Formats: sequence, structure tokens, C-alpha cells
Amino acid sequence: MIGHNGMVAEAAWPAVEPDLLIEETVTLPVQVNGRKRADVTVARNATNADIESLVLALEAVRRALDGKIPKKVIVVPQRIVNVVA
Repeated sequence: MIGHNGMVAEAAWPAVEPDLLIEETVTLPVQVNGRKRADVTVARNATNADIESLVLALEAVRRALDGKIPKKVIVVPQRIVNVVA
């Protein structure tokens, strides 16, 4: 009636486009001394050094550090970022 031949239940599934299944960015939670302080969105293929510099530039992280220099920044790729002060 609406111009299609056959039933919808008999129609083929659309083809999968693998490029659309993978997101180009990832959002990582940022913890400072074990407490979540912020989120940062980075490219999926960003290096640990790039992620570290973005995290240390966040206002929430600077406020949580309160002028202290971080002892260690632990980046678990595509999972989480931990800053230890």
C-alpha cells in the first residue's frame, strides 16, 4: 500500500559500517588522591603525555592540588587518570 514490495519481516538487514562503530574520542574520569574531581575528553589515540598535560590544566584538578606538585600521574589508557599529590 505504501509502495514497497513484500513484508518488513522479510526484508534484509542493513549493512554494517565498521567505521561508525568506533568513537574517535573517549571521556576519562580524573581522580585526585582517590576522589573523582573531573572528566576529560581526549582523542582515542592520544598519548599519555598529552592526556597528562590536559588533566593538569583542568581547573578542578588545580584546585584539588591546592598548589602542590603532583608526585605521580597514572594514566590507564582509555579507562581512568589518577593524580597523586
